[in-house]
Parts: sequence; C-alpha cells; structure tokens
Amino acid sequence: MNGKHELPAEIETALRRYLEIQAQEQRLKEEKNALRERIGSHMAALSLNNWYPTVDGQALKVRYRETTAIEYDESLLQDRLGDRYTAILAPDLRKIRIHMDKLDSLFAPVLSLIGTPSPDKVRGAIENGLASKESFSGAFKKTAKRFVAVGRARTGEAPDYGDDR
Repeated sequence: MNGKHELPAEIETALRRYLEIQAQEQRLKEEKNALRERIGSHMAALSLNNWYPTVDGQALKVRYRETTAIEYDESLLQDRLGDRYTAILAPDLRKIRIHMDKLDSLFAPVLSLIGTPSPDKVRGAIENGLASKESFSGAFKKTAKRFVAVGRARTGEAPDYGDDR
C-alpha cells in the first residue's frame, strides 16, 4: 500500500504479541541448546549413543552423536595444489545454486534424472509453442502461500510511516 494510514488497534496488538512471541522463541531456543549441550556432555561422559531414561513416568529415547565440521581455506588449497585441486572436490549444492545460470547447459544430458518442472520454463515453453496449455491441464496444483516477517527496524533504517511502503 502506498500512502499514510492509521494502524488499527487490533493489528498493533497483533504485532506487539508477535514480537513478544519472537523474543520468547529466541529465549527458548537458547535454553534448549544449553540443555542439549548439558545432556550431550552427560552422555559423552558415559559413552552413550542411545539412552532410555524414565522421567516423570514417561519413557524417553535420547540419542547422541558428535560430528566434526571441517572448513577448508579453499584459496590456499587451490594455490598449494594447483591442477591437483580438483581431485579433492565434491559437488556443493550451495555453490551449484549460486552458479546455476552458468551450469544449465552442463545439466542438459541428465535433466530427466535431476530436474523438476520450472514455472518460468513452463511459461516459456507455452509461449514458444513447444507445449500447449492443454498439456498442463490437471497436471499441477497451484497454491498461494503468505509470508510475513516482523522484525525490529534498526535506528535510521526506515521512517515510521505506519504503512508498508
């Protein structure tokens, strides 16, 4: 919406409560992580991977595992290994997504295995005459999803118009 308008009292109340819940979620998440650490330390000390304690008459199953994350200095390794650098690489989905526009043609031979219909490509195929609208009749389900994010604006980030400019 463009233009200034009053913030209805029920929406102001909803926004206020939303922010309270957001803060509670953050506190709960932090507390849950601390409890997870405490339980994990206990299980590690006892060398337990699976544990079946009873708490307040309720049987629980608690699993524990520890993994190691390794982050490489890719530039340094590439400099050190030169041509041999590719021998230590595996596909990285995050990097594939980032560079997808450059990779489309490379994926062409295997798209039937790894591809999924794209709304933009469907639209293009219909516009270019590669497929008819009838081909898609009853072959898809369209749903609308609402996304609402509420956060505190940083000082000076946005003026308080009371609208969604």
